[in-house]
Amino acid sequence: MVKSFFAGRSSTRKGFVKRGLLIVVAAVAAAGMLTACGNNPPSDKSTQESTQAKVVALSDVHEAVKAVYGDMYLPEMQQDAEYISNIYGISEDMYEEAIAEISMMSVHVDTFVAIKAKEGQADAVEQKLTEYREYLINDTMQYPMNIPKIQASQVVREGDYVFFVQLGYVEDDMMDEDELLKKFQESNQLAVDAIQEQFK
Repeated sequence: MVKSFFAGRSSTRKGFVKRGLLIVVAAVAAAGMLTACGNNPPSDKSTQESTQAKVVALSDVHEAVKAVYGDMYLPEMQQDAEYISNIYGISEDMYEEAIAEISMMSVHVDTFVAIKAKEGQADAVEQKLTEYREYLINDTMQYPMNIPKIQASQVVREGDYVFFVQLGYVEDDMMDEDELLKKFQESNQLAVDAIQEQFK
């Protein structure tokens, strides 16, 4: 009788302990869920919105670049879709909008290309403009005075927007090759900075 009484008390005590442990575990789990909720990364939608490049008008970027150089912006001859396809290898089905300008005088290599690629086409557009730049760099038929400007050119990408920038001028071109290249790089960078400013 005594044995069964204590046995009953013992099992009751174990039941309380088990219930107590379950309550503690449940409380810890609930606290963890609340903490996790507070630290959850944003939903897919908000992540896409925050990682998308800013939408800008190519004309605004174009004007910002022209403003950097003023009268020394030389590529004033607008090129059409056929030219863009033949020279850069970028067909109309690869982009939504494009601006391509070259200098009216063949002795100058100043060039500005701005492409708003269609969805999924930005990589291909960037590749085509990179290949064009490499072609110019490797072309041995260039005027010597244009070589540092070509070497200083850049392909710039902001999301679905891709640019080829071969611009700038150096007042004193009586320098050695390294100094001249550095000066053209600095001058061309002004256009790159103007482009990137539009996407901030």
